[in-house]
Amino acid sequence: MYYISRVENNCTLSVRKKRLGDFKGIEGARYHIRKRRRVEMFDFIPVYEVVGNKLKRTNELSTLWL
Repeated sequence: MYYISRVENNCTLSVRKKRLGDFKGIEGARYHIRKRRRVEMFDFIPVYEVVGNKLKRTNELSTLWL
């Protein structure tokens, strides 16, 4: 399972998908994608961007301070 949320939402609202290919995002939007439901303090979460209707991983990591 993957938990997908917009970067602007900061992992507060997430969509759960079985495969990354099942997710249809907005072109050019950036998303946090994680495999665990719970977000721990000081988690580093990879940032993905929708390019050509597919999620592509960027070289960016977000740090969440809860």
